[in-house]
Amino acid sequence: MKTHVYKLVLGFLLTSLFSVNSYSQEYEYIPMVKPGLQLWTCDEGYYGHDDEAYRFRRYALTDEDTIIENENYKKLYSFTNSEFDPTTATCIGGMRENAQKQVFYRVGETNKMIYDFSLSIGDTLYDSDYPDLIFQVEDIDTINYNGIQRREFTILTNGLMAAIWIEGIGNYEGIYYPFHTNTAENWGNTRCYIHNGDLLYSNYSHGGNNCVDPLMGVENISEDNSITLYPNPTSKNVNISSENIINSIEVFNSFGQRVYQEETKAKDKTIEISSLSKGVYIIVANTDKGYIRKKLIKN
Repeated sequence: MKTHVYKLVLGFLLTSLFSVNSYSQEYEYIPMVKPGLQLWTCDEGYYGHDDEAYRFRRYALTDEDTIIENENYKKLYSFTNSEFDPTTATCIGGMRENAQKQVFYRVGETNKMIYDFSLSIGDTLYDSDYPDLIFQVEDIDTINYNGIQRREFTILTNGLMAAIWIEGIGNYEGIYYPFHTNTAENWGNTRCYIHNGDLLYSNYSHGGNNCVDPLMGVENISEDNSITLYPNPTSKNVNISSENIINSIEVFNSFGQRVYQEETKAKDKTIEISSLSKGVYIIVANTDKGYIRKKLIKN
């Protein structure tokens, strides 16, 4: 009887060790800067931010090399089209990663380390943008995203949530905003992450149901003074004036259906809406500064 029990216990231990070993073999570090085309869709500067101006942005990290101050980076693009096209997208800078699993970001005058995936639980880190704050790794979990094991870092400051870093993807609030704090200039939601055509991460909890369209809806439309509509309300024509170049204009009804679309490439545009039914519409202007939504009343 004892021998039988010992065999059962031994069998259980061997099975457990084999399972743990098999699980550990499934995990392999996934770098942020890696071969292929990476695409992020981000809803930025809207959820809880002081100016409450919604901005829809998409980013692409390519295999193209660029040298910035003797450091080799991969080119980072900003774009707003449904498909990434490097000939029409804007190269805004680059990203690089070293052998210590530290990720660096360079755009304009901004040059900083934005992720350090070598950290362990309890480690502290600092950010030059927030010199008075100390960030600490509270927890590290191994999470399965679409069949791929990735480590997920939970980071706190002053006991409050500051970030969730997902290995190989970035902060869940935006790819190059490493922390959310009460003084953050821009933050929001990383809605989608695509690598070489495969959707590997999505978070639609803030709204939206795809990786392409900006969030629609009549509620919580903020006033962005860089674009004006007049007259509003209107029954026939509406004039759209912007401080920045408007690349395209879309009009959506209250059901989220697009009822008008036009390429513009100008700062001022007049569109004719007499054929539309009376009601509330959303004007979406795609400018060089991102997508801006305005509410329009058709009477």
